[in-house]
Amino acid sequence: MKPDGRVFLKSEWGPIGDDWPCVSFTKRSVGDRLRAEFHPGRDVLVYVGTTNADMTQNPAHRGRLLSAVVIQPKQVLETRKIVPAEVWRSSIDRWGKDRWPHAMAVTQAMNIVEQPLPHAHDIIPSAYRSFSELPNRGNVVEALGSERAAVLDIKVQEVELHLSEEVQRHLMMMEAISQDIEKTVRQEISRMAMGIQARVSSGGEASVKINPQRSAPNISDLVLLLTNKWKQQSGQCGLCGGNLTLKEGNPMLQPSPDRIDSDNGAYDDNNVHITHLACNLAKNKYGSTQFIQWLEVVRGEDAIDD
Repeated sequence: MKPDGRVFLKSEWGPIGDDWPCVSFTKRSVGDRLRAEFHPGRDVLVYVGTTNADMTQNPAHRGRLLSAVVIQPKQVLETRKIVPAEVWRSSIDRWGKDRWPHAMAVTQAMNIVEQPLPHAHDIIPSAYRSFSELPNRGNVVEALGSERAAVLDIKVQEVELHLSEEVQRHLMMMEAISQDIEKTVRQEISRMAMGIQARVSSGGEASVKINPQRSAPNISDLVLLLTNKWKQQSGQCGLCGGNLTLKEGNPMLQPSPDRIDSDNGAYDDNNVHITHLACNLAKNKYGSTQFIQWLEVVRGEDAIDD
């Protein structure tokens, strides 16, 4: 946490663990608040065990401080896609419905090691009482002042979570699409990713000719792939080295995903770079050798052999 970090509190049925490796909530508004106010690397969210015996079945967890987690608040996910399938089915069977449909992935987790676990009414009496207020039911509250300081004095031990592949891909994508990439770049990357998906879907269909068979990962992995390529290329064309144009204007200069080996239908890390649309079309129509010859003439570096 940073010195100005905030301590959020949320009622939970038990400590963080692989059986439920996320922060889940019933109301979408809880996620909206966390998206607006929680900052990873600055803040922490602390689990407080409920006093409901049906919810918190272990008596040692009821009304106690259980865990401290860091969440990824940039996107609200579906809980059913994060928790193990058998745990999700058990939850539906037990409660008869999708009780906690919304979730945020936990990127770092710690369990409180003090035994017995600290009781909330001893550590955060004011914040703990506020859970019973109508606007705070099912919501998060904040520990302030001396109560915040008391929470930070509690000893914890880091827990390694084993996240699903989907959550891992999402976190990698969100890390790649960080705030150091401007909005227009993110929009272009999304456009290119959706264009690749469309071309892959049309593979084998008859048009004027038979569309070639192509393959590509899912949309999240495509966004991650193209984002990393943009960073590696520093926003420059992978063929001519010129700057790629993001704003509306000459469409020949807009970014275009190009398969390095056109005979290879795969859009993957080894076979994709980002080029000008004009460079992409010229290379694909006339081949790499003639394209390079043309490029050298344009640059005044060489002349075409007779």
